[in-house]
Amino acid sequence: MGTYINLSMLPNNISNLEWEKVYEESLKLVYAFPFADVDRREFCGSKLPVYVKSAEKINPERHWSITGDLKSKRFAETFKLYKDISHYRSVQLESTGNDILFEEDQLIIDVFNSKTQGYEYHLYILAIAMLIESRLPNNALVSGNIDYDQCVKAKKWADHYLLAPIEIPVRVDVDKLLSRTAHFNNEMEQIQFINKWLIAEQEEKSRIYYKRFSRKTFFEWFGNELKAYSSPNQLGALKLLIYYLNIAADLNGLLNIVLKFEKGPQFSDSEVIRAIARTWICLQREKFSFLDLFAKVEGHPEIVERQFGSVMLDMMFTGREIKTYIPLTEVTIILGEYLPDSASEIESQLKQEVAKVEDQLSAFHNQILPAIEIKESSTEDKMYLADEDAFLYFDGSTVIFTDEQELTLKAIAYSTRKFLKREGEGALKEFFSAPLEKLKLILAAFVNEKYNMILTEEAWQLIDKTDDPLLVKVLLAKLIIDDANDIKHIKSHSDVRKAMFENKLLLLRVVEYMDDEMIMKEIENIAIQTD
Repeated sequence: MGTYINLSMLPNNISNLEWEKVYEESLKLVYAFPFADVDRREFCGSKLPVYVKSAEKINPERHWSITGDLKSKRFAETFKLYKDISHYRSVQLESTGNDILFEEDQLIIDVFNSKTQGYEYHLYILAIAMLIESRLPNNALVSGNIDYDQCVKAKKWADHYLLAPIEIPVRVDVDKLLSRTAHFNNEMEQIQFINKWLIAEQEEKSRIYYKRFSRKTFFEWFGNELKAYSSPNQLGALKLLIYYLNIAADLNGLLNIVLKFEKGPQFSDSEVIRAIARTWICLQREKFSFLDLFAKVEGHPEIVERQFGSVMLDMMFTGREIKTYIPLTEVTIILGEYLPDSASEIESQLKQEVAKVEDQLSAFHNQILPAIEIKESSTEDKMYLADEDAFLYFDGSTVIFTDEQELTLKAIAYSTRKFLKREGEGALKEFFSAPLEKLKLILAAFVNEKYNMILTEEAWQLIDKTDDPLLVKVLLAKLIIDDANDIKHIKSHSDVRKAMFENKLLLLRVVEYMDDEMIMKEIENIAIQTD
């Protein structure tokens, strides 16, 4: 899994002058946002790789490089753009056409094909990719984990810094996509073309087909899609049923396709009853509205954790996407018009399936209740974030900690203090008694060589300038403790470790707890009880 932005192009169709103009425009956007790149800087007596603000590089070729952003302090994979178009002309072949959509693969070069993981710089890299497609419309193509709303946001930002506005990419705009060809023999070919190229959720594609094409064509397409499944209760089939009900709000029409349509799937009657129940069409919205907590936020790229969570929710609660409601008694009557079963038999089966769903929802609701309560507690004046974000962005006022997050910090403070108190014993005494500048040098070596951590320039500046030995000792102790306990690569620990370096307020909070005897006694009692 991953969240990508892709940009492909036909370099042999692009002149040197055209490309240089686009490259120069891209620099305007590079400098308009705090994009990050990795460079080496001198800190604490060592030359270290650090995250710095992206800027054009001259050697060995003129280019820029972006690997995240300094605003969010999130970093993923690297995106690069070179000024010389010849950098991309690896194969000197003549193009056979004038549209990248219909070109041979061997002529197409990937300029971007990297993960942003949905971090904040995703939308701004997207804006740069859109700029290139806009200026070279038939010779460049944007794709990846994007959607129309993301592109609208990216365009609005980019247009503010460019002399001429950029366009929405063809692959998220069905009208633009269809305007690129006139070679369709029938509506089904148009659907196949859209299905191949349009980047959109399957429900949105289904809605386009329903609204744009004849009912005959739509039913044929929909029936063919369902025939790919042996049962209507398979995940893909069930989602198709839900999409139809959302789009048409017509259970009769759906049953006609599923049970009567000559070119339809011809599923068994008992399987259909169960599938209709599992669409949640007869489940009142308030029974599952709490699942909106996991809904996709329009215009925001999905992070990997949400992608994984969506897959899990699809398997557990496929019906959460239903937007149409029909009371169970009405569903029973409608099903009775298509099935040989008696009304009481149909109603009994529906009730059994709905009861199973309600039990699962109730159990899941109780399981995630703490997360729901935290979400509902957030206001304009205070925000509760997931651990990774809470530690990194903690500011002591707006972003505050949950009780569990506070406990995590107190535990870190306790273990750090306990470790540092041992500095009077043996080799540790000499180690931690070293001059501050030597401690900084040791810290830099640990970060770079032992952990391979890359910190921001701002984080190293704070460490380099501090005259407080305790701050350096706390950071050094944290690294030694995590290494000794073999938890270097456990995400929850690496998140808070990174935050202690990047967020000075967090580090000061740990030091504050270390100096609070009541808090240290509290954690000591917890430690004794759990031993």
